[in-house]
Amino acid sequence: MKMKNFTIKSGIMFLSALTLFSCSGQSQSSESLKFYVGSSGQQEHSIFLCELDTEMKTFAILDSFSGAAGASYLAASPDFGHIYAINQESSDPEQKYSSVTSFAVDSENFGLKFINSQSSMGRGICHIHSSQDGAYIFAANYSSGHASALPVSEEGKILTATSVVIGEGGGPVENRQSGPHAHQVMLDPSQNFLLVPDLGTDKVMIYAFDPSSGQLSPNPVQPFLSLTPGSGPRHLAFHPEGNYLFVVNELNSTLTACRWDSSEGRLLEINTENTVEDGHEGMKYPAAVRVHPNGKFVYASTRGENSCISVFSIAEDGSITRIQVKEQVPFWPRDFNLDPSGRYLISAGERSNDIRLYTIDQDSGLLSETDASLELPAPCCILYIQ
Repeated sequence: MKMKNFTIKSGIMFLSALTLFSCSGQSQSSESLKFYVGSSGQQEHSIFLCELDTEMKTFAILDSFSGAAGASYLAASPDFGHIYAINQESSDPEQKYSSVTSFAVDSENFGLKFINSQSSMGRGICHIHSSQDGAYIFAANYSSGHASALPVSEEGKILTATSVVIGEGGGPVENRQSGPHAHQVMLDPSQNFLLVPDLGTDKVMIYAFDPSSGQLSPNPVQPFLSLTPGSGPRHLAFHPEGNYLFVVNELNSTLTACRWDSSEGRLLEINTENTVEDGHEGMKYPAAVRVHPNGKFVYASTRGENSCISVFSIAEDGSITRIQVKEQVPFWPRDFNLDPSGRYLISAGERSNDIRLYTIDQDSGLLSETDASLELPAPCCILYIQ
C-alpha cells in the first residue's frame, strides 16, 4: 500500500486536496467529541488534536504539537491536566534508553505545552500508563523487555524511575521470542498490581506495586500467568467491574478471557477465541483490545492484508464468543478506541494514514460503517478527552 506524503506548517497539518474537514465544510456542531491522535511518523509534529462532530459525522483537525519524537502511544493524568507521550527509539547509537515526555494541557483549548522528558530505563518503548492518583506513570520497553515505574510531580514533571523489572525466558517463535518483550503496562483497578503482557515469554507478568516507595516486585502469590506457547500476549483490558480481563495475543491471532482476583493478584484463564475468521490468509497480527463501557462486549483489532476489528460478546462467567469480524478497516489498525459513551469507535490505520469512524449498536455491540474519515500521518493511538 502506497504511503502518502505529509508536511507540517504553522502547527497545523496541511494535506494535499484536504481541508480541515473530512467531508464538505460544515459548521461545528454543538455535539462534538475531542481527542488526541499519536503518530509513529518522524515528522516534527506527532500529536494531533482532532474533533468529531457527532451530529454531522465529520472529523476536523484543530491543532498539532511537537515535543515528542514519534508519539505512537499517549496516556493522560486522571484529571486530564497532563498528557504523556512515548518517544520512539532514536537512531543515535549513543542513546542507551528510550524516553517519555510530559505535556501540560490547556484547559480551554486543549493545547499542549512541553514540560520535560525522562528516561524509560529501557529500549524500544511501546506503551505507557498512568496510576489513578496521577502520582506514577509506567512504561513498557519492548526491545529490552523492561517495565518501569516513574513518579510524577504535582506540576507534571516526570522524575527518575523508582523501579525497573524484567521477565525471564523466551518462546518457540524464534524471530520474535528470543527473550522478554514487555508490550504493555496496566495497573489493576485496585492499583495494587501491575500487569505486563510479555510477548517474548508468553506470560502476563504480575507485579505487586507499593505506591509509598514506587517499588515493583514479583507477586508472591502468582508471579505470572503462562499462556499458550507461541501466543505472544500483547495488550490487555479490564472489564468495568474489575473481575475479568481480556488479553490479545499477537502471534497466534487470539483473544483470551481471564478471571482476576484483586485481593491476591491471581489470574486464571477462562477461554480463548480466534480474532479472525477461519481461512483468513496472509499476515494476521492482533494489536489492541478494548472493553465496551456496558461490560457486554470486547473488541480486538488485527493487522495484516485483511485488517479487521472483531467483536466478542461477554457472558456472565467472563467467557467470550466472537460475533462479528469487521473487515476493510483502515490498514494496519495498531490502535482503536471507543468513546466514553460507547456509541462510537475510531480506528487508526498506521499504514493507510487515516482514521475512520464506526457506530456501535448498544444492544448487539455490532459495528456499522460511516462515511467519516480523515487523513493523518501514521496514526497509532486514539486518546479521548474526558
